[in-house]
Amino acid sequence: MRRTALAVALLALVAVPVARASEDHPTSLEVQEELYCDDCQTTLADASSVSWTPAAISQIHQMIREGYKKSQIKQTVAKKYYGHLEVLPAKAKPASNRPTLADLEGEVMCPVCNTTLDQSSSPEATRIKALIARRIAAGDSKNEIKDILVAEYGPSILAAPPKKGFNLLAWLLPFFALFGGGLVLGFLAWRWSHTREPGPPAAQLSPALERRVDEELARFDEG
Repeated sequence: MRRTALAVALLALVAVPVARASEDHPTSLEVQEELYCDDCQTTLADASSVSWTPAAISQIHQMIREGYKKSQIKQTVAKKYYGHLEVLPAKAKPASNRPTLADLEGEVMCPVCNTTLDQSSSPEATRIKALIARRIAAGDSKNEIKDILVAEYGPSILAAPPKKGFNLLAWLLPFFALFGGGLVLGFLAWRWSHTREPGPPAAQLSPALERRVDEELARFDEG
């Protein structure tokens, strides 16, 4: 237990200088990853080269050379390009673990079209996609993004309801109904086959009539 506490304390001692170094001596990429591009719906680091992005990146480089801190650079650049850039909260999450917009487009519904986002181009679908992109850039996980959407639109915003509680019952109910309907139909068919009245018995010939038919057949064969 003491070893674990010591290890945590050492990690904290290492993490604080690293965080301070990132704030006092940032790289251009660090700054760009914490600025969200509204025009491109991604971070400035991943943004396509629209008309103003080269100038914004150039300003970041210049401010780094002049010794500005990362928070100062972000605030200055975001203020200059207000409406195009906004500052994102820094989250310690590897980019490789972040979901992508494509990951969520097939799992989130458009409330207007009743189709998934990847099949919709309505204004509401576009707004939801932009929201998802902003949350991805902010470092949210897929579940965190879904929770935000459910809080705003309700559980129906998800292509499949969460399989727990009442939603689990709603998901399983159609299967139970199909299975139960098959059992009922099978029982009714079995009951009908065992309760219907038998048909009339085949007519029987009297002995005299049978003898006469045999005689006629024998005469026909001789002729």
